[in-house]
Amino acid sequence: MFMPRSLKLKRAPESHQQNPKRSKPTPEDTVSTSPSDICPPDETVNTETEEEPNQTETEEPDEEEEPVKSFKKNQRWPEPGEPVCVMCGRYGEYICDKTDNDVCSLECKASHLAKMCLGFGEKVFSKDPQEGSKTSNASNTDTESYSYKEDGFISELTEEQIKRVQTELAIVTAGSEVCRPIIEFEHCNFPTALRLNLKKAGYEAPTPIQMQMVPVGLTGRDVIATADTGSGKTVAFLLPVVMHALQSQTASPSSPTCLVLTPTRELAIQIETQTKELVMGLPNMRTALLVGGMPLPPQLHRLKQKIKIVIATPGRLIEILKQKAVRLDDVRAIVVDEADTMLKMGFQQQVLEILEHVPEDHQTLLTSATIPTGTEQLAARLTRDPVSITIGRKNQPCANVRQIVLWVEEPSKKKKLFEILNDRKLYQPPVVVFVDCKLGADLLCEAVQKVMGLNAVAIHSDKTQWERNKIVKGLLEGQFEVVVSTGILGRGLDLVNVKLVVNFDMPANMDEYVHQIGRAGRLGHRGTAITFMNNNNKRLFLDIVNRVKPTGSLLPPQLLNSPHLFEQQRRAKQRSNHREEDDVIGTKSNLIDIIRKHDKRAARK
Repeated sequence: MFMPRSLKLKRAPESHQQNPKRSKPTPEDTVSTSPSDICPPDETVNTETEEEPNQTETEEPDEEEEPVKSFKKNQRWPEPGEPVCVMCGRYGEYICDKTDNDVCSLECKASHLAKMCLGFGEKVFSKDPQEGSKTSNASNTDTESYSYKEDGFISELTEEQIKRVQTELAIVTAGSEVCRPIIEFEHCNFPTALRLNLKKAGYEAPTPIQMQMVPVGLTGRDVIATADTGSGKTVAFLLPVVMHALQSQTASPSSPTCLVLTPTRELAIQIETQTKELVMGLPNMRTALLVGGMPLPPQLHRLKQKIKIVIATPGRLIEILKQKAVRLDDVRAIVVDEADTMLKMGFQQQVLEILEHVPEDHQTLLTSATIPTGTEQLAARLTRDPVSITIGRKNQPCANVRQIVLWVEEPSKKKKLFEILNDRKLYQPPVVVFVDCKLGADLLCEAVQKVMGLNAVAIHSDKTQWERNKIVKGLLEGQFEVVVSTGILGRGLDLVNVKLVVNFDMPANMDEYVHQIGRAGRLGHRGTAITFMNNNNKRLFLDIVNRVKPTGSLLPPQLLNSPHLFEQQRRAKQRSNHREEDDVIGTKSNLIDIIRKHDKRAARK
């Protein structure tokens, strides 16, 4: 059960130093607790204090106690890099115990809880301490004793019924002793608070990837999962991670029990937001976001708050590991999201370096919309007896996205884009336009603003993280009509209000193409993706035909009649014939022919 901290906090007189955030007390607290409950500033935390929690701290003569601020008007505005109150934007000096978000005062905490906890069965501001104690104890009992057991309804289904469900939902599994898929979240018997959080976040029924991956993950098995963009993979791996964190003992400072790795900062921010939605009201659950482009001191301070789940980009996590500000000795579950990107050269070395700090007996969950053969082999080496889960056709575009391929020469691209933005049938703001370089994003954004008079913005890696966060938030809230982006927005982000994506520049490979057009078809919504092609993309002609033609979309005649396409088709046919020859099974009727063929090849050599 969470014990509220003191209403007072010691503060060093130097106001220029980084101020540690204080855990905010419940409104009914009216007196200070013992000095051992006081949260000290960063520079006063040491291992001796952690090892001997009963030891009484001695107050420094130059420190003074300051009461927790009751009203937001008494709180100052934040300086760059400081936490911000989720309600009013002032300095987020405290951590709200219920939601793990930053607040500035008792007033904002009350407003925040009223907003976030609406619909919860418990009394948020209970005046009876025994009643609150009973609720908390029940929650603890509900979580500590949890272990996944197949629901009776699922057990009673026949093998034929299970196979029919998997066939209709295009669920394909590989591995030994794979769990049966669930039909509803209730079949997992989650704690009451987690079930309420799922419903509040809008997860009424599981998607196909969640139906199969959640029970497998809850049993502790390693997983390699491939599913369409926008199919709900994030919740599919977060639910097992949250339950692992709940069952683990209270984490020691700077030693999390679960780790989520992502290739981009924006995706890490989104995953942490979804994690907080799921853990709201659960006991002793805290998250930490460790990403580059944001101030390091607040992240280091956050790690001292007994974190359970860390969401990080590899570069920043390695930087913090080298400073010995975080330990991964207690990690029991690791998620590698967008595994194909994370296991490519560059990121691959960073992931392997991080895994050296993790115990061998951990669970590994690898997820992506596309996992190429080379990456799949490496992923299999990082896992032990994994369960492979594929939803739909592997490495194929999302079925909810209508694909349109246009033949557009380079000088005519801007004109064609302006025509699309002027077409009432196609133009549905906000529109995301993908380009291949940062300078191109800025120039195209300026052109859209001047020529079309639309509210456009460019996003790429040269923007500060604060600017990038503001643009993503504005895109989700409908502030921008057009967002011109490099591949930054192409991976994992739930841009649910985006109905139209334009690939102004064709991506470098088909995996990126699948991810980028997937921004227009999130969580079952239908969308449209328009791609400009010309001879500069001739290397991908065959791939684009193979992926788009089966959907029934019309392809430009310049592409279908291209000599480059004919040559690629001829080579693909030759490779296929060679494979058939190598795969011939020796029988009495053809064994002599096979021997003669090998003799001829040997004679030629």
